[in-house]
Amino acid sequence: MAHKGIREFEAVELSGVALGQNGFKVIGDPSSAVEVTCGSGGTAGYTDINYFVAFKAVNDDAIVEARSVTGGDDFTTNSGVYNGSSPITILNGDIVYGAFDKLDVTGGDYIIAYIGK
Repeated sequence: MAHKGIREFEAVELSGVALGQNGFKVIGDPSSAVEVTCGSGGTAGYTDINYFVAFKAVNDDAIVEARSVTGGDDFTTNSGVYNGSSPITILNGDIVYGAFDKLDVTGGDYIIAYIGK
């Protein structure tokens, strides 16, 4: 079933998501790139998360690529298709909203990824 975007949530859920009340994960490593995949068969520690609803660069600018749960909306410079090699730099403190189930963060960079469902 395709993700319904903002219509995926009921009003009460949407308020919680907007406030980050579903929780978050800090993703990054000082020395190597980190790739995280949500869901069954995904990265250990992330298998109970279906997707993230936003991510924010922290501590410095971050180089990130993210796969959207809806086709063609990937956060990448590669014509909207996630492939693990076409990241985008987001400025420290900037937030990217969407429904992402795979994130790739360049070594030395950190993001806060807000849990959706």
